[in-house]
Amino acid sequence: MIAAAARTPLLIAVVGAVALGLSGCAASSDGGSSSEKGDTQTVAQACDTVRASVQDAATRLHALDPGDPKAAVGALGEVAQHLDDAARAVGNRQVAALLPPLQSGFAAASADLSAIAGGDLSRLPSLQGTAADIQAALTAFTQACPAS
Repeated sequence: MIAAAARTPLLIAVVGAVALGLSGCAASSDGGSSSEKGDTQTVAQACDTVRASVQDAATRLHALDPGDPKAAVGALGEVAQHLDDAARAVGNRQVAALLPPLQSGFAAASADLSAIAGGDLSRLPSLQGTAADIQAALTAFTQACPAS
């Protein structure tokens, strides 16, 4: 098991970046009301579907104790599950295309953090890369689904 002092700064950075990115997704958007042929939702409706699916998870991430990596692993896994649920509910191809990088990023972050919490420090670079990938995916989402 790695010492809390060694894992805490990285955990704070990862959880902080994820929570900050998700907090920008919590507000409703009126923009992007066009719908492509075959879509069952407008961009705005699909954005709201995703926001509704991750809002509770974002709240949980904000409340995490950085000294408790097991809770962080669980929260990241829950975010991945919420995104899986949202992906099944989204009826707009443009918004749906934004979800796979988020889904895989949160799942990978959960797996990396679990391994690190178990003592596998070789996963630190992977977790750092995954955090950057999540941030990029969140940026793409917030550009397509801006908060109002």
